[in-house]
Amino acid sequence: MQGGRVVLGQLADPRTLNPVTLTDLYSDVVTSRIYASLTSVDAKTGEVVPSLAEQFDIAADGKLLTFQLRDGLKFSDGSPLTGDDFKFTVMATLRSKKTNHRGAVETIAGARDFIDGTATDVSGINVDGNTITVSLVNSFCPALTQIGSLGIIPQSVFGKYLAPGDASKNLDDAPENMAPPVASGAFVFEEWVPNDHITLARNDNYWQKANIDEWVHRPFPNQDALNTALKAGEVDIAHFEPKDLQDMQSSGALQVFKYPELGYTFIGWNQLRGGKEFLQDKTVRQALTYGLNMDEVMDKAVLGEGTRLTSHTSPASWAFDASAFNAYKFDRGKAEQLLQDAGWSKGDDGVYAKDGQKLELTIVTNSGNAGREALLQLAAEQYTAIGVSVTPRTEAFDALLSRINTSRDATYAGQGGHDFDAVIIGWSLTADPDMYSIFDSNSTHPGENNFIQYKNADLDKAISDSRTRCVPADRKAAIKAANQILNDEQPYNFGFSASYLLGVNDRVHGVVPGAFARQGQAAPETWWVQ
Repeated sequence: MQGGRVVLGQLADPRTLNPVTLTDLYSDVVTSRIYASLTSVDAKTGEVVPSLAEQFDIAADGKLLTFQLRDGLKFSDGSPLTGDDFKFTVMATLRSKKTNHRGAVETIAGARDFIDGTATDVSGINVDGNTITVSLVNSFCPALTQIGSLGIIPQSVFGKYLAPGDASKNLDDAPENMAPPVASGAFVFEEWVPNDHITLARNDNYWQKANIDEWVHRPFPNQDALNTALKAGEVDIAHFEPKDLQDMQSSGALQVFKYPELGYTFIGWNQLRGGKEFLQDKTVRQALTYGLNMDEVMDKAVLGEGTRLTSHTSPASWAFDASAFNAYKFDRGKAEQLLQDAGWSKGDDGVYAKDGQKLELTIVTNSGNAGREALLQLAAEQYTAIGVSVTPRTEAFDALLSRINTSRDATYAGQGGHDFDAVIIGWSLTADPDMYSIFDSNSTHPGENNFIQYKNADLDKAISDSRTRCVPADRKAAIKAANQILNDEQPYNFGFSASYLLGVNDRVHGVVPGAFARQGQAAPETWWVQ
């Protein structure tokens, strides 16, 4: 059936509606409805599938991509959508100071010269009618997923913010980032009332016209408020927590889906924090992993609906292989022994100290997320038991993002240090298991994902191998090698990967959930309302 509106409930507003500058999940969920990409992924398998490009290919050596656009593609204003718009999107990404997608496109031939302003074009992208070819400097295994999935923005709107010969010009502060006038995706922006709703209307010029008239994003201050709205029918689709599973299943008006989450909740240890340099010590980080009973955390935070992790790659991924990893079985005695071996001594107050410095820190997370708050509470309690003094802190999600994305540590701001000791947050991973943007040493710039400033040359090499050795067995081995380093180094306490629980109102049909879709919800072009 055609018509109607579908309301998605979320726990925060987006920070931007431009796919070039987005760095958070909430922005991605909305922005991906406004801007389409050349390729997409199957919600259940993670397989790359057509979108704006009806055909695509990667050469055997991993250095050449070919995309064939569909005939007659248009933006929402009726203007042609061409390969030049894709090329402009890449150029805008290369020049952006806020993007965290540069790692995907800087492998394109000529990209570095364009970033530096020594070239006015990206030589590796060629557009010939509906055919786009992308030449890469090196083999890049995730290219189809990462380059093909860039949301395409219109050059007609954003072109005025770039000057090909001036590397300082970018679209980072364009007002259209918050109110897009033209869309390439299934929906067009209609209005944004902050902290209330974002309304998107169907784009009738999209090649796969949606069935529904409107797609609405509604933020809620906490999970309880969101649950109430879902059960009352004020929201049609929302994620909920394990403690509410039985309640949602007993509701007569909801479909309930459960599947592995492509991501995890973790504690990140800041490597450039003035006065907390002890977090740079691998032995201390290992002790902090041994000293926290993550099984107990999962029982409290997600009622056992999850999998404990000791490294990065999601169990839902084809690349997951935890064999021969240190399981870091909960062991307070081992945690304290590691600290003592590293020269720490317990004081009369029960807190370890070394060279006049106490082993004390603050862990911060966003308020309103019950799972993260449960992890915070148990971490504070259990770390006290091993002689580590933890001050728990919660703050609004936007404030937390600002804290972890801004270099303002009093001691290390000039090196990229951020204003937190440790943070509890989560990654929602993509279909491709590439970890460059999260753990490579080159991803530590302000606004990028390696906000804990962790740098390791051996890890960088393993990550590089995982991006350039494209034979599946070789790539899987390189990813395992990278995970083994992370498993040993513990720059995070890698926490747990929860099951994803999704409630969908019975009146909404065609929602095909899966771990590889954005928050489990495959393209709403296929949804219809009864």
